[in-house]
Amino acid sequence: MDRLYIVFAASGAAAVVVGSFFCVYQLYRLVQVDAECRGLKHPKLWGLFAASGNGQSELILYLIGRRKYPILSMTEGQKGLIGQRKKRFGVGLVFLTAGAIACVLGMFLSGQF
Repeated sequence: MDRLYIVFAASGAAAVVVGSFFCVYQLYRLVQVDAECRGLKHPKLWGLFAASGNGQSELILYLIGRRKYPILSMTEGQKGLIGQRKKRFGVGLVFLTAGAIACVLGMFLSGQF
């Protein structure tokens, strides 16, 4: 029975890792599309910059800096893509949260915590 809880905790930890990477990728793509709509140079670099932070300080810097650049043009495709990325980011957060709960619960029940 103890092994079952450890497997449960390990699968929860794997879900946390997958959910984290999924959220970071969606954030990268979301910032990239936003930077393209605002006419910023090098939107891929902005996406990488915003998604690669400890504590997301780079995302905050992007959000502050983008206020100087209003949205120049946004096509319907880009609006749909932004909405799709937001939904996917939410799914990643749900996956990450469920994995964290499973990991902690599995460790607690196995007595490893």
